[in-house]
Amino acid sequence: MPHFIATNHNLIFPFTEGDYTFHAEFVHQDFKDQSLIFTTFKHEPFFIIKTTHKNGTLFKAHKATKPNPIGILKDALMLLNKHCDTHSHNLSKNTPKQCILSPYFLKSSDFICKDFDSYFLEIGFGSGRHILNLAKENPTTPIIGVEIHTPSIEQVLRQIEILGLNNLYITKLDARILTNILKSNSAKGIFLHFPVPWNKKPHRRVLTKEFLHQALRILKPDHILHLRTDDEEYFQDALKLALDEKQCHFKVQKNLTQKVVSKYEARWLRQQKNIYDIYYTSLKMDSTLEFNENFSFPYTYITKIQKQKHVENDFFVHINAIYTNNNCILINVNLGDFNWPTTKFILIDHQKKQTFFVGNPPLPTLCNIKAYQKLKAILGG
Repeated sequence: MPHFIATNHNLIFPFTEGDYTFHAEFVHQDFKDQSLIFTTFKHEPFFIIKTTHKNGTLFKAHKATKPNPIGILKDALMLLNKHCDTHSHNLSKNTPKQCILSPYFLKSSDFICKDFDSYFLEIGFGSGRHILNLAKENPTTPIIGVEIHTPSIEQVLRQIEILGLNNLYITKLDARILTNILKSNSAKGIFLHFPVPWNKKPHRRVLTKEFLHQALRILKPDHILHLRTDDEEYFQDALKLALDEKQCHFKVQKNLTQKVVSKYEARWLRQQKNIYDIYYTSLKMDSTLEFNENFSFPYTYITKIQKQKHVENDFFVHINAIYTNNNCILINVNLGDFNWPTTKFILIDHQKKQTFFVGNPPLPTLCNIKAYQKLKAILGG
């Protein structure tokens, strides 16, 4: 992770250099040697941690707000570093892939603004062989790829540019959350190839009872979710989900040859491992989801707020850190679903008399909406 350590620094906020603005420093309410620097790049916000280190002061990204591509963060740290006496750093010159601000990389807000319909969805595309071929063979159909591995994302984004695949979009969102907000009866197919089995922690799997329910909801009738796995325990659990689900047909195959073979699948084939396929077919039209929350807060004058946790049957809210700066309070909160929590910042600006989520609000899942309503009550709304 990019960072630097300074023995001395002379930082006065706010200041702007190029496309970057360093707005303010918020000091941790409980640990005065820790703070967050509120930063924007072309109006996109993120936070840089400033904390005590044995060799001076450490500057690094706050992981929950780390911008993409990573070059945005590195350049921000370089600008801060200019105002410091540096002890050490790992701020090498950006490579081309670290600077590509691709129009094909989608943020959470894009899925609220764009009306995706008649698309293919691939979850965990890895090296990208399957999804790139899918985009080539369906040039007029939008393809959405979900991946959390940054090098894989960067690799496929480069291939999109090289191959001119203007129908392929990539996101780093959690697929389990994404399927909760996509339009009903909209997907022409969903591919889940070789997901991490998580046999010792099955709650971390992509394929769960809830995910299957949402996947069948967003699929067009008579269209398919295709699971492909080399893990027999995962296959047996996925088969049980199919048997328990009333709203789908399913078909099972074993060691079926595929047109496109990923590098991982090629490895399993060399090892003569069994490979299992389950095809879940959606049976019906589902009702349309409607989200009416705008995730706004009424402004209330608050001088102090404490860390707190509220746990309900199907959602939670955890205010885990509070930061202050003159007439502002910055709240770090985890919220939503227990297995798929969301991390957000809320800014209470007493000077402008505003309270708002910094950056994009949470995605409008049912758990997030309930958590937001609880937060609104906590903050006096």
